[in-house]
Amino acid sequence: IIVTPATELQIECNQAGESEEKLGQNGFSLLEMADIVELSLRSSGLQVGLSRLVIFLGHGSTSLNNPHESAYNCGACAGSRGGPNARAFAMMANDYRVRRLLADRNLIIPDSTVFVGGYHDTADDSIMYYDVDRLPVSHRCQFEQAEKLLTVARKRNAHERCRRFETVSQVALQSFTVDDALYHVCERTQDLSQTRPEYNHATNALCLVGRRRWSRNLFLDRRAFLASYDPSIDDDQGTILAKLLAAVVPVCAGISLEYYFSCIDVEGYGCGSKLPHNITSLLGVMSGAASDLRPGLSQQMVEIHEPMRILFVVETLPAVLQRIIDHDKSLAKLVEGGWVQLAVFNPDTAAVHRFVQGEFVIYAPHERKIPTAATSRDWYDGHCEHLGFASILSGGNDRFNQRKTDGGPCDT
Repeated sequence: IIVTPATELQIECNQAGESEEKLGQNGFSLLEMADIVELSLRSSGLQVGLSRLVIFLGHGSTSLNNPHESAYNCGACAGSRGGPNARAFAMMANDYRVRRLLADRNLIIPDSTVFVGGYHDTADDSIMYYDVDRLPVSHRCQFEQAEKLLTVARKRNAHERCRRFETVSQVALQSFTVDDALYHVCERTQDLSQTRPEYNHATNALCLVGRRRWSRNLFLDRRAFLASYDPSIDDDQGTILAKLLAAVVPVCAGISLEYYFSCIDVEGYGCGSKLPHNITSLLGVMSGAASDLRPGLSQQMVEIHEPMRILFVVETLPAVLQRIIDHDKSLAKLVEGGWVQLAVFNPDTAAVHRFVQGEFVIYAPHERKIPTAATSRDWYDGHCEHLGFASILSGGNDRFNQRKTDGGPCDT
């Protein structure tokens, strides 16, 4: 866990309201900050029931000797790291002036709620927190508790990742502790000879857009993007959902297709093996001493990927999603062109409808029983290949998931 040294971040423009009109103007006006915070909170379902501490994490990747590092960073941030965005968002959400504007829009952020921005490095599974020195003393206990829970998550995440690495045999993995796994993923990012510091979005296959409660304790084999959305707080037109899908679908589809094409033709659409690559003019890579700039992803990034077009499962009504598709030309091109697959999870009936040839049709699964396992590790131990879904039963028995009941100051 890394806490950054105290630095000052200036995000407010000098002349309010001119950031869009004046070329080169740095920062945001108060209205722009309020718009950003409102869109983020409403689209993720955080407009009600905010806890005392909310942690926003951006993501990115850091590894040595890796000219393809930016491909592991945030696609929505143009290949940059998302930590600065998370830090800026937390500052906006903590600004009392922004909260006043949001209150006028019927979005109340309690005075007791504090936002903390951070950065998750997906290569070594470290987490960096920003502006912790500004955290009120009254929230230190909650932050320490959250930090411990995230440390547990980092270790388990590292262990699950290790089953894909050739440097850890399946026999060795069974004796690996979660601490061993975290050390291993950190060590490989500093290895100058390592061509596979992480696989990142390789194996991505689906995106679940809905409430987390219906996918909780479901083993998804690290193949799913999870976009939070609560249809119960949206209107009948799906206004919030439309804004969410306008961002989620192009980003996730772009990542999916990037891996898809690089996998089916790694020399033509990808960039071949990264071993002979040379950085050219800080613009890209070429093979050896002379070649065209190579597009796509390398063999070492897609070798475990299964090429398929991503499936979006959205918690809403078919009529609502059809209306959104009809009014969003960019979304319609992806869906109707077959670049992505689409399904609806009906929150009223629990039925699933697939989008087939321009209409939603009921989906009837061949198998209705999902295998069960005591823990995720019990399900994936001894396996490096793709695994199917499984229902994990240990969520309520895990001491890290148990809720404190002593009524102490650390209760959340």
